[in-house]
Amino acid sequence: MMKVQSLRKHKKISENKDNPSVSPLDKEGIKGGLFTDQTGGVALILVIWVIVVLVAIVGEFSYSMRTEINITRNFKEEEEAYQLALAGIQQAKAEILNAKDMSKMYVDGSEILIIDPEEGSPERKYNLGNGNYQYTITDENGKLNLNTATIEQLRSIFMNSGVESTELDTIVDSIFDWRDTDDLHMLNGAEDDYYQSLDRPYSSKDGPFDSPEELLLVKGITPGIFYGSKKDDEGKTFDGIVKYFTVYGSGVINKWTAPKVVLEAAFGPDEANNIIAQREAGQVNVPTAGSKVVPEFFSIVSSGKNADGTIKRTVKTVVQKQDDTLEIIYWNDNIIG
Repeated sequence: MMKVQSLRKHKKISENKDNPSVSPLDKEGIKGGLFTDQTGGVALILVIWVIVVLVAIVGEFSYSMRTEINITRNFKEEEEAYQLALAGIQQAKAEILNAKDMSKMYVDGSEILIIDPEEGSPERKYNLGNGNYQYTITDENGKLNLNTATIEQLRSIFMNSGVESTELDTIVDSIFDWRDTDDLHMLNGAEDDYYQSLDRPYSSKDGPFDSPEELLLVKGITPGIFYGSKKDDEGKTFDGIVKYFTVYGSGVINKWTAPKVVLEAAFGPDEANNIIAQREAGQVNVPTAGSKVVPEFFSIVSSGKNADGTIKRTVKTVVQKQDDTLEIIYWNDNIIG
């Protein structure tokens, strides 16, 4: 009996060898399954596509999370820089209020305002927390008032800042047209007919300036002329005029804190040199005709930076000193630069 079964098994194996259409897997008694069935092949392709889609979703999610983290970190560091700038504002206000004798205030050869001559040149840069802040203090009474300046004074300021003579007439006449109350333009000035023809039209103010930054709206004045630039689009260099103008006070110049450019515009070159010489000699408490000694308005510009200096916030304010208090009369926390 066993011999018969053995013969049958041997015969079956021999038949399989003689039949080339039989799968090698079937020869071993294993079915093809997923690899030989058409439905199984489609399932494999679907699984691969699902994996690809999942990888794409995970990658996009990871990128979004990194972006959110960077945005959050930048917001945090920008807020820290802003708070550091505010710290500089408070430090500057304390420095002004602690001044013993305002009549002895003057500007040194580096045009730094010395509030207390006994203390010398002050340290106005400090480290705080993970960042730092620095600030400048300027006597607004040492600047030329935009609302009372004469044509000759305006021409002197702009010429000293690098503006060419061909542009002076347009700028000076346009300033007068901006601040006067009529709608008649001067020879080289501009009124509504010009401003309304711009890509972003607006009207001529026909009233006094509220801030020096308003000059950026006046015909002929570019950001390069206003803030200063090494080279503009035409390769021109400007010193910047924002530091020479104010809209506060009666227009009487404090000769001890005014920069030389303002002194030359207000008093002429000879008198300006004489005042500079008196400063260097320490005679800073002797008033002269057409000038004042005790400051009343101060501008403070404070900048805060994060630890690596990549993020910076700048705040500008103008304060008026009245007895032992300071009143904020101008505030701008979106200063560029």
